Amino acid sequence: MSGIVTNDDFLNLMGHPEPAMLGALVSLYEIGCLVGALMTGAISDRYGRKATIRIGCSILLVGAILQTVTNGFALSISSRIITGIGNGMNTATVPVFQSEISPPQSRGAHVCFECCLLVVGIGIAYWLEFGLYYVDGDIAWRFPLAFQAFFGVILLAGTFILPETPRWLVAHGHHQEAKQVLADLWTDGNIKAERCLAEFNEIKEAIEYEQAATQHSASSYRALFNQTNRSRVCLGMLSQMIQQLSGINVTTYYLANVFLQAGLSRAMAMMLAGIDSIVYFIGSLLPIYLTERVGRRKIMLWGLVGQMITLVCIGGCQKAGIDYNQGTWTAAGGSQGAVVMTMMYNFVFGASWLGMAWLYPAEIFSTGLRAKGNSLSTAANWMGNFVVAEMAPIMFASMGYWTYVFFAGLNLLFIPLVYFLYPETQGLSLEQIEQLFTATHHHPASPYKPSNTTTNTDEEKSF
Repeated sequence: MSGIVTNDDFLNLMGHPEPAMLGALVSLYEIGCLVGALMTGAISDRYGRKATIRIGCSILLVGAILQTVTNGFALSISSRIITGIGNGMNTATVPVFQSEISPPQSRGAHVCFECCLLVVGIGIAYWLEFGLYYVDGDIAWRFPLAFQAFFGVILLAGTFILPETPRWLVAHGHHQEAKQVLADLWTDGNIKAERCLAEFNEIKEAIEYEQAATQHSASSYRALFNQTNRSRVCLGMLSQMIQQLSGINVTTYYLANVFLQAGLSRAMAMMLAGIDSIVYFIGSLLPIYLTERVGRRKIMLWGLVGQMITLVCIGGCQKAGIDYNQGTWTAAGGSQGAVVMTMMYNFVFGASWLGMAWLYPAEIFSTGLRAKGNSLSTAANWMGNFVVAEMAPIMFASMGYWTYVFFAGLNLLFIPLVYFLYPETQGLSLEQIEQLFTATHHHPASPYKPSNTTTNTDEEKSF
């Protein structure tokens, strides 16, 4: 929206609203996402993961169409909220869908691949903004608003091809259909294959145990906050808040400003923002390979260290670029260094917390609570997004480059939290992760050995 809310044609149609109103137009989308995420838990558990994604896509498409044809501020802001509700439902459901259909050896890679595509979307937005910078008229802002519907249509169409998750099917008594899905995913449709039957039995036993232990209220919100599960709720929500408070929105929202402060033209700043998205994308590719090889914890911890260092460097470079005599920003080497370090930060974030914050909450809850638990975690993400978006302008106005140092300090604070609170889930099935979190006297820094395992066949390892 950064290119749209500065477009003269758009501002004329909106009646040149005050900056606070423009800020609300941008940030209320995130409130819509929060609402959509909170709606997801009950809908996903009752109607299924695929149906929830379809509902989210449909709402998103309605919002995108209304944004495109808007004729005033009221319709623009309401359609932004509608679009946010649809996107919030999808962001809370897609990681759950992926975690429930993926084998342990590639679950992390699959969820991280989704995050990689998220960066592709950011890159498309940056390059669209750059290309339309040279276009006059309302097409310069209506086209990017309409273009978002293209991806909603693709996702909606995909739900008619993809299967429902076997764990949701088992939880709702559709055992034969669940076996067929497992067979189609892993054993070329052979429903009697050893791997298919072993995985089905593991899922079925875990769900039956969960339902018996909670007196058939395994998917209730009350169960989500009992003694066994509330720590997982805190870990899931905390992981999403860490992602948002680690500084990513500060570097993203103010990316163009960093480039302008380095003495670059508006057009060059927009082009470099597009180049930065390519760097961001390259970083996001790494977890696809590394997540199941080095583990979640190491990626989280080293990501925090890297983010802390690059944020300090951004702040230091900006300080070096200030002309104290004139009180203005110059094109000195310090400011240009801030450009490089901003790109480095986005690379590190893409290689670490971009994917980990979405992966971890989607795999730590039991089947009956996964949708509800992940919906709360996703809501925390959007709340953190909104808070940082509201805080950042105030912080930059009063603290300047110290804002980056402040967020670097938060990264330092998060390191012991991750080390002492987050157990490793690498290589474990979702049912074995349930054992992990119900185990007593297990230190998060120690690898967990499940009491029973399902043999990892060649089909799974190559999935």
